[in-house]
Amino acid sequence: MTVTRRLFAGLVAASIALPGLASAADTTLRFAHVVRDGDPAFIAAEAFAEKVAELSEGRVEVKMFPAGQLGGNRKLFTQIQSGAVDMTYTPFNMLADIVPEFATITGGYMFESQAHQRAVLDSPDMGGAWSETLLEKGGLRILSSFFYGTRNVTTKETPVRSPADLAGLKLRAVPNAMSLATVTGLGAAPTPVAWPETFQALRQGIVDGQENPIPVLHAAKFYEVQKYLIKTGHQMSALPFLIRESTWQGMSVEDQAAVMEAALHGQAVAEETMVTFTETLESDLVARGMEIIELTDEEIDVFRTAVREKVAADFDGSVLPAGLIDQIHNMAQ
Repeated sequence: MTVTRRLFAGLVAASIALPGLASAADTTLRFAHVVRDGDPAFIAAEAFAEKVAELSEGRVEVKMFPAGQLGGNRKLFTQIQSGAVDMTYTPFNMLADIVPEFATITGGYMFESQAHQRAVLDSPDMGGAWSETLLEKGGLRILSSFFYGTRNVTTKETPVRSPADLAGLKLRAVPNAMSLATVTGLGAAPTPVAWPETFQALRQGIVDGQENPIPVLHAAKFYEVQKYLIKTGHQMSALPFLIRESTWQGMSVEDQAAVMEAALHGQAVAEETMVTFTETLESDLVARGMEIIELTDEEIDVFRTAVREKVAADFDGSVLPAGLIDQIHNMAQ
């Protein structure tokens, strides 16, 4: 049993199928995502599927296509729009293709805490309004969303304590404008690589490093191809349980309620798992040969200033409404 599986066993009991369920579901939800077993988002998806079966008394079945079986996030975003799949995790910075304001949810040094990010997502004038626009323009419904950890930089050979140390290094970046701006602000050369291809890109030296939350990089076994973990804490991640609106409208009110409750259950499982894994997996990374670099407050401030300047230059008043970034920063107070 893996470290992550042993940890998860102490967090949440597996849902057990109830006796007497219908032999065939009335509705099958095709849920595709890119994450692998051991990742908190994978565990959340499995918990969601089990809870849907339980609450709907077997009327709704969730059929999983995990670990990039149907393609990377960009391809899955296209597939949920076309109806090839019913559900997926589409990162908020990709949803920004439809609603630009969603780019802020994973903006570099945008949030001071998980609660700060949640306040923006739950705000009727921000996250609430943006979700309504996504529904109207994109035909996509956010059932719930969860904190997906704080991203840190890893490198193969280079200990890093400042943006200057990242100069000339190719850092795998999520292929969207906000992530590219954030990595550029950190001092590195952002190099887009699809998530399923990232491990091989690191192994082969196509990129020198990457940036992800600790549980994500642990589940992906990046400790096999990376030496240093630098605690930049530069970006808070969040993921939504996303469903195609036409699929949603095709279900009964009772089954909609079951799916919504299951998504909230999945959110709770994901967040509890992410926080616990983050607290406990660092020592395992060290045992597997990684060296962790803790930055001082002053060193973090240098990264924060550089990233915020780059993000503001690229987004404020152009991609995003003028002043929105400052408004979000001020909400931390």
